[in-house]
Amino acid sequence: MALYRLKILLLLWYKELTNTLAKFGLELGTNYLFTDGRLIIFFYIDNITVLFAKKDLLKLKEFKAKLLY
Repeated sequence: MALYRLKILLLLWYKELTNTLAKFGLELGTNYLFTDGRLIIFFYIDNITVLFAKKDLLKLKEFKAKLLY
């Protein structure tokens, strides 16, 4: 029973995160990769990695502010 609940929690986390990223204007590339042309965000379980060009540092700061609040 505990393993079943764990699978449900992971699915709920995935749905919540993908919905949030879509609300921020990011488009789904693959199951774990989102992009908006400036930021590339990929995640696996509870690890989130963001790639960006140095010139887009302000965009990253805006994204982090939205994500945290």
